[in-house]
Amino acid sequence: MDPVEIIKFLTDEVEEKEKSAFFERLKKDKQLEKDFLLVQKIWRVAQLHKIDISLTQKKQLFNEFWEKRQKPDKVLFSFTSKILRYAAIFILLISLPVVFFLGKNQGFSHETYTNISCALGDKTEISLPDSSKVSLNSGSELIFNNNFGEKGRQVSLKGEAFFSVAKDKHTPFVVKVNELEVEVLGTEFNLKAYPEEEKVSVTLVEGSLKVSSDNQRTIIEPNQKLVYDKQTQAMTKQILSDTAAETEWKDGRLVFRNESLAELELKLERWFDVDIYFADDQVKTKRFTGILERESILEAISYFGYSKYVGYTINGNEITFYSKN
Repeated sequence: MDPVEIIKFLTDEVEEKEKSAFFERLKKDKQLEKDFLLVQKIWRVAQLHKIDISLTQKKQLFNEFWEKRQKPDKVLFSFTSKILRYAAIFILLISLPVVFFLGKNQGFSHETYTNISCALGDKTEISLPDSSKVSLNSGSELIFNNNFGEKGRQVSLKGEAFFSVAKDKHTPFVVKVNELEVEVLGTEFNLKAYPEEEKVSVTLVEGSLKVSSDNQRTIIEPNQKLVYDKQTQAMTKQILSDTAAETEWKDGRLVFRNESLAELELKLERWFDVDIYFADDQVKTKRFTGILERESILEAISYFGYSKYVGYTINGNEITFYSKN
């Protein structure tokens, strides 16, 4: 069956009777079912159902990609770029897991950018055109030029991300956050730079990193964590026995070691998409060590209630901690 014909059943161009008959065929024809699922996946991943152009234009774009689908990497970059002529410059990815590829639009004479955001309570995985991988944490945003990899490899980050950078000794990979610039040739590192927090931290897993601000520059090595204070502009290095507490969020585990509830407040709010309040100042100082995996919010918060010093109440998505004694 012509793939473009299958699109009719994704866009409600057929009568209900014909649609019912088609889905009955799907149950019996495995090849047709396979083709349908592939067409549906391409249609959805490319966001064609959300772009404000004519149905004829959408089908033309789809058909061009389908005919060349034997070369998926190059074609998907080109196909997505053509869509960007019609679509908004940014695309929101808010589900887990999500892997999305984006490339350059040959037809643009001016620079355009891709903006990828991750909603609170979610994690997002991104594969960049140079094969670098980025895990984006809750409430974070990654921005990069659509000619990424051709004139350089530069991205901007708001929030937290773990980078696994493809090696290219001729083209450094640069991440810009606030007043800092992190440069690397090929490595794995975690970068945390939420706009509402007073400090930026960079944790190196392997390789080496050059971190620069307006008035200073330093190199960090594996198992080192650099903390930059936005107010004082001071950089300090810490040696870590392991990096799990800084990086395991990308694998669905929230690790904390001897951290106060005040220090955990924003982490928990982003992780579970809740609002946290403190009934008194004393409860903020209580410290905890532990690992939270993908438990429900009730299971996770009950962990803190095991302490004889801390109690909590839950009202919708609002959680209030208080001192028991």
